[in-house]
Amino acid sequence: MQELRLLYLSLETPREGQASHTHVHEIIAGLRELGWRVDLIATSTGGASSGSSYVRRLSGYIEAQWRLARRLGKADAVYIRSHFAALPAAAAARLWGVPVFQEVNGKPDDLFVTYRRFGWISPLIRWFYAAQMRMAAHVFVVTDGLHAWARAAAGHDRISVVPNGANIRLFRPDGPPSPLTGRYVVFVGGLVRWHGVETMIAARREAAWPEGVRLVIIGDGIERRHLLGLENDPGIYAPGRLPQDQAVAIMRGALAALCVIEDPDGRSSTGVAPLKLFESMACGVAVIVSELPFQADLVRSLRAGIVTPPSDPAALARAVARLAADPGLAKSMGANGAAYVSREASWQARAAQIASVMSAAGQRHG
Repeated sequence: MQELRLLYLSLETPREGQASHTHVHEIIAGLRELGWRVDLIATSTGGASSGSSYVRRLSGYIEAQWRLARRLGKADAVYIRSHFAALPAAAAARLWGVPVFQEVNGKPDDLFVTYRRFGWISPLIRWFYAAQMRMAAHVFVVTDGLHAWARAAAGHDRISVVPNGANIRLFRPDGPPSPLTGRYVVFVGGLVRWHGVETMIAARREAAWPEGVRLVIIGDGIERRHLLGLENDPGIYAPGRLPQDQAVAIMRGALAALCVIEDPDGRSSTGVAPLKLFESMACGVAVIVSELPFQADLVRSLRAGIVTPPSDPAALARAVARLAADPGLAKSMGANGAAYVSREASWQARAAQIASVMSAAGQRHG
């Protein structure tokens, strides 16, 4: 079989410890295992997490796409982690006759949840996204809701749902024990507006929250401000970011993992398939998720956890209490989730889905 050459463009800098870094590198690793030769072309200055100036980010966008353009003559395909500024790369690949695959993890309006001051250019940003999807040989999205949105924006049906996954070699039910003692529920992820940090803290104060169960919050971000002054609260442990092996061990020992994503300004209305959901299930841990498309449907169908209304501290406290009172239920839910991830949601399985589509589309363009 001839080795296929793929240029993978990420204008949002994949930084270790963030979901984007995991997604990018796990998909690349999976494609390489399947025989693809993948060259990652990423910025070192782009994205909200970089802290760099807008001018420097723009320079990084241009430089990365110039590097991609210089390699197009030897590429069999281009894979773009969707970004409004990637339009020149998509257009250049099309001119060269190289099929482009777009990966869409959210609507462009997500940008304006964080950067409200840029709302006035939202029509232009939406057009940039739609133009790239229209040109794409195929579009990959992570939820059914995004599929419907992408189909309307792109005007074609060349769209597949490929959700997040988990590295089942690392995230698994067996492994080093948790360094924490006692019972606890855990959140692992970025402390951003829609991850429900305030809701988790408020739930811990509810009368229904079970005695002796700690709330553990692993991660960092702007919403960490809600944890200020709680350093001496014995019911909350928030160490910030931890090395991945430590975070996995803590997750593995939890009573439940929290994925209580919220819906500010409708950003989650097309559904959510968070990385933390699959990683938690892979560890054999019951999950408590908010009532949002995809994650709620998946958890219910698998009987892998409990679904609660978004932004509802009392309901979250009751869910924690239910699992604390019935360890057997928590264990069976965790086992259901782990079996599903091992069977269907490893990164190897996700990469195989993507590779199959790209190979077929590449043949049509050949």
